Amino acid sequence: MSTIGQHRSAPSSAFASSSSNIDDSMHVSSSSLLLDVDTQKMSVDIDTTSKISHTIASSNSGTVNASRPLKRGSVDDNTSFLTNNGMIRRNRVKSSLDNNSNKVDGKIAVTPSTECTDNVKNQEEGDDTKMDVDQEHFDDTRSISSDSLGDCTSAKEEHSDDEHVDTALLGELTSFFPHLHRDDTSSSMQASKHQTFSHYLTNNAISTTSYSPAKCYTKHIESMQRIIDLNDTAVECYRSGEYDATLDALAEAEYRRERLVKSIARGNTSSNGVAPQFNGIMQTAPFHPLLCRQIESDSSSLQRAESTSTSSIARTSYNYQRMDFDEGMHSYATAEKLDASTFWVVPPSSISNEMKTCELSPVVEATLVFNVGQVHRRRGEFDTASTSYELALNILQNSTSTSTAMIYNLLIPILHNMGQLLYRRGDLPMAMETYNRALDYAQIMHGESHVDVASALNCLGVLHYHANSADSDDEKINKVENSSTSEAMELFQKSLVIRTNCLGHDHVDVATTLNNIGRIHVQLDEFDEALGYYEDSLRIRRNCLGTNSLDYAATAFNAGQSLHQLGNLDEAADLYREFLRVALMKFGHSHRDVAVVLSGIAQIHQEKKEYDKALELYEESLCAGKAALGENHSEIAMLYNRIGNFYFERERLGDAMKCYKRGLRIEKRVLPSDHPNIVVTLSNLGEIHRQRNEWDDAAKMYIEALDILRKKHKREDNAEVASTLNTIGLIHDQRGDTCVSLHYLQDALLMKRRLLLNNNDDEEKDSDATDQKKLDVAETLVYVGTTLYRKSVFSVAIELFTEALQLREKVLGKDHRGTAFVLYNIALVHQQRGCYEQAIEFFEETLRVEKIVLGENHRDVSMTMFKLGEVYKSAGDLKAALRCFKESLEVERSLTENTASLVGRRQQPSDPAAMARTLTEIGNIHLAHGDTADMMNAFNEASRLYRMAGLSPNNVVVSGHLFALELSCGCHAPAA
Repeated sequence: MSTIGQHRSAPSSAFASSSSNIDDSMHVSSSSLLLDVDTQKMSVDIDTTSKISHTIASSNSGTVNASRPLKRGSVDDNTSFLTNNGMIRRNRVKSSLDNNSNKVDGKIAVTPSTECTDNVKNQEEGDDTKMDVDQEHFDDTRSISSDSLGDCTSAKEEHSDDEHVDTALLGELTSFFPHLHRDDTSSSMQASKHQTFSHYLTNNAISTTSYSPAKCYTKHIESMQRIIDLNDTAVECYRSGEYDATLDALAEAEYRRERLVKSIARGNTSSNGVAPQFNGIMQTAPFHPLLCRQIESDSSSLQRAESTSTSSIARTSYNYQRMDFDEGMHSYATAEKLDASTFWVVPPSSISNEMKTCELSPVVEATLVFNVGQVHRRRGEFDTASTSYELALNILQNSTSTSTAMIYNLLIPILHNMGQLLYRRGDLPMAMETYNRALDYAQIMHGESHVDVASALNCLGVLHYHANSADSDDEKINKVENSSTSEAMELFQKSLVIRTNCLGHDHVDVATTLNNIGRIHVQLDEFDEALGYYEDSLRIRRNCLGTNSLDYAATAFNAGQSLHQLGNLDEAADLYREFLRVALMKFGHSHRDVAVVLSGIAQIHQEKKEYDKALELYEESLCAGKAALGENHSEIAMLYNRIGNFYFERERLGDAMKCYKRGLRIEKRVLPSDHPNIVVTLSNLGEIHRQRNEWDDAAKMYIEALDILRKKHKREDNAEVASTLNTIGLIHDQRGDTCVSLHYLQDALLMKRRLLLNNNDDEEKDSDATDQKKLDVAETLVYVGTTLYRKSVFSVAIELFTEALQLREKVLGKDHRGTAFVLYNIALVHQQRGCYEQAIEFFEETLRVEKIVLGENHRDVSMTMFKLGEVYKSAGDLKAALRCFKESLEVERSLTENTASLVGRRQQPSDPAAMARTLTEIGNIHLAHGDTADMMNAFNEASRLYRMAGLSPNNVVVSGHLFALELSCGCHAPAA
């Protein structure tokens, strides 16, 4: 039954949960803090929460927080913004990046030199002979401007035509050229390494009239070193947040790579007449992403990011997938380096008796393209980043000559970044497929117990977690088939074991997985278990990251959420405030996470009956949310819903209705028409109308909710549809439309029976789900039975009550309040049918259960005792009836005393009319026994209590016969 109790709480995830900031529930989950439909669960999805990474890309200065160095294999992430920046495209004009570059309107206009333009033109015309010494000299003198690269180039050594190859480099070359052997003990080899390698190249290449092989291949090695140096420069600039300079260095490196590939191809053609074989993208991608780029100013980039941060992602995915919080979904956030060992390939087809040629490894080009993607990702240009990752992946997949190990080492970070962007978009199936590929490659490369394997397992666990969260019900999120919470837990546990063994118990990656496991337990309502994992994660993050870290704060919020659910309100409030402290420091007051945590603290004050403080915090939360998200946002609607719940609890139904209506107006504007939040708000409005006895308006609200649910679920049986049918039936019953009421209730009962039957037929049925469906059937059986009882259809009513009793005893046991309620109804039917023995039996069993569950002094006990007295009186056992009525009266008086002591005022009966009714029954039994004095005392007190209740003393009804009274009257009455 849908009631006002369907509150919304702050996220479940991760403050996850769940942007989704305080998740996809309050639970810090990435993702963020999320607001759930169920008010009892706040979850911060650490993205929806689990990754509170450094907000590198959000800073105008673009500097990296040095407190957390970014390492490959770590789980650091950066706050990401969605943008749609143009992809870097191949420009057939080789652009110069020296001081001739011009800045126009905030964009860097890269102007090619005349010499470069002429050379490219000749090459495009097919004049391969144009690559002469002058152009080679231009290739080497072409350099990156210090204005573009800043300080990053200061540490890099410039190479000219006259420089020899680094001796350390030549040492490395012997490891991947199988025919180049070097004896370290030979003084001649030690003295002339460069000459030895040149001699090797000379002896293994065919000279032509146009080329000197030794000189040509030496030039190739020098080009290789220059490309490696340029990529190293790009990596350093990337680390320091100088993204324009990073792209400059990568563009220069790619230009030199293409020149090197063409030079090698020319040598192969001139030697053996074989056509040039260009790597991967040279053939498949006519527009290379490195040779032409459009760079916007930081302000315009950030402005674009803010404008698209919510529109480009599915609404619910934005709720739980927060890049501020560490879920461990971005393990490869750094740019990749190049080294000589992965630079060259010696394909078998190029080896002959006359010569040996080397071919450039596709890993070089793929690495440069991947690094471009990393830059765009940092800048929030996710579409462009995704395209770069796909290009890098295609380059490696099209390679047939490079070793598997060489490719897999780069494939793993590429797939991780592709998967993470798919996850951001809400495409969980594709993200899962991508991460599974990354897991396979990591296991092939490193075996089962490696940190790369643990990282992929953790990512897959996060995907399964969100696939089973409430947020994934949105149709904008692609579903994952055969996903389960248990599978997510298994993946997290495997990841935890590997990370603990490889990294130790106190590593931040271990803390991330611990936090994720805690979120699974919250999803299962296992708050004790969740709290243990959160506390371990909190300790590690406090020690490793400090108390000003967002990751630390997110876990503090998650632990607070579990404490909140366990009823430890003061401890929960302390942890919520700890998150609030860090959030205010990092985000400022006008931020969604601040709004959510203020709402959570307000809820605690509400539960502690500190209503003034609660209302103040709710209003502050609403102001912060509006400042951060605007007036029309789904989370603002959630805040209105929670404030409406507050007013409802305070019985300020008018204020509650205003809040619910405001929330509903926003939800209808920004959410899909069949979103579950709209159904909840409609149900809450319907409940207020029902409590006001506004039956038509109440039915209208619930029928609108029913139409949404039926449209969403079509002809399928659904528990929410059945519950809403149930509620509409009760409304019609209360307004006196018994026939209409029974129509809705019977429809609800039939649907619930089918749901239970289908669940029993499922071989992999969930016992908890089965038990809940049994209780749902029992609930409607009781409602239908009660309606028929009022229509005096006792035979059918008792059959329905009996079936409901059997279901509740199976699920709840005999000693449960729900079981006692059905026992009480069966006793009432027997009482109305005049079956007093059966009625006494069921009333006494009801009384036994209620005393066990509720205690001796409870109003339900008083009511059952009164009804038992009525049955004894009807059966003629006045002594037993008097005993029952007196016990009922004592319970009522005890409740009055307890209430007076709690509120510190003079004793006032909590229900004077009930006490008056009981005293009237006691007076009538005394009358029957001839106890005149006791009779008068009982009637007098009953009259006083009726007046106190605002009722007429005439409600004291004298009944029965004057069994023991002997009144003597004179034969003649005196004259008037």
